[in-house]
Amino acid sequence: MTWPLTVLGIVVFAAALTVSVAWHELGHLLPAKAFGVRVTRYFVGFGPTVFSRTWGGTEYGLKALPLGGFIRMAGMYSPADTGRRPRFRWQAALESEVRHLSAAEVESVGVDHAFYRLSAPRKAVVMLGGPTMNLVLAIILTAVVFSGIGALTEPSLTLESVSPCAAPQTGVVSCDTDDAVPTPAAEAGLRAGDTLRTWQGVALDSWTAFQDAIQATGTTPAEVGIERDGRPETLTITPMPIDTGDGEPSGAVVVGVTSQMERVRLPLSAVPGILWSQIAGAAQAYARLPVAVWETVRATVGGEERDPARSPMSIVGIARLQGEATADSVGEDSSDVWASRWATWLSIAAMLNLALWLFNLLPLLPLDGGHVAGALIEGLRRTWARVRHRPRTGPLDLARAIPVTYGVFAAIILMTVALVWADIVNPISL
Repeated sequence: MTWPLTVLGIVVFAAALTVSVAWHELGHLLPAKAFGVRVTRYFVGFGPTVFSRTWGGTEYGLKALPLGGFIRMAGMYSPADTGRRPRFRWQAALESEVRHLSAAEVESVGVDHAFYRLSAPRKAVVMLGGPTMNLVLAIILTAVVFSGIGALTEPSLTLESVSPCAAPQTGVVSCDTDDAVPTPAAEAGLRAGDTLRTWQGVALDSWTAFQDAIQATGTTPAEVGIERDGRPETLTITPMPIDTGDGEPSGAVVVGVTSQMERVRLPLSAVPGILWSQIAGAAQAYARLPVAVWETVRATVGGEERDPARSPMSIVGIARLQGEATADSVGEDSSDVWASRWATWLSIAAMLNLALWLFNLLPLLPLDGGHVAGALIEGLRRTWARVRHRPRTGPLDLARAIPVTYGVFAAIILMTVALVWADIVNPISL
């Protein structure tokens, strides 16, 4: 049964998500405390509290749903009323509420421990701390996968499979065609798991060398030396010619075998290029996210199959795919199974952290990038005032952006619900 391994993959993903979120929030917590800001709460997860403990003025805890996390810093919004009157009553009510809550927090801890009292550069450092931690973790995990465990990037001389039939007209290794005949490999007695050692007495050092030797031999019978179950054997194989389709030989031959992929450890210098390609792909995905979500919903409602290359997934879909990938190796006769599983788990965790890093840098409140943008605007205002010899300006009044904050938050929730629904009703399969 594969379901225990499927569950294991899902559990590992949930653990990776929890660690990634905790790591992200730690990136906010540490600089905030270093700058004297009172962090009242540090929680991983949402929903009911599983446990919590207060230490150093901060309540640390874990909540039941591992879908995110948060820290609460006193004085995120300036309680000062600028005298501006919002156009709508509901907008005025929202602004008044957040200012009231911020003022209550500041009153309980003291104004010197309020976040809004920080300089613009320090605000930016605090808010960039979380995404930066995700980026660092993504770099470490990617290096471990590609330079530590290694990636399946090159074909080895060990056979993955031996096809029973092939079509001489096309060379397609399949028994479903009318002109299918036994492949040379099947006739010679080659088996999956055999390791190729020599061809016509010449040692083979790569899969490419084996392919070149086959083509050089043509249709002449050849002796192939193999290692099977630790013992050397010699078989005779006659490659099959492939016709062009009009009765003329193409000059190419086929034997009907496929290779196992070999795990290769890449140098650390290759990691930046791998990360850059992943970041570019994630950026393109985010650029078309609203359209992609709409296409996913439309395909699900219409009973259409989702495009695995273009359809985004929720954490439910990602967890299910990781579970399937973990169970996929059942029955493999290879000592590399657990290395493959760890490579899969850590690769998904690395991509998850890259996604968290990039998503949180979007200049939209309530995301970290929105607060960084606010800090930059505040810094520019103060610099402009200093250049013009004007009085120092106060903190940027982010309470005025509360309607936008709620709108972005609602959009994120709506997209999340839509993708979770699609991943349950119309999942993407491996």
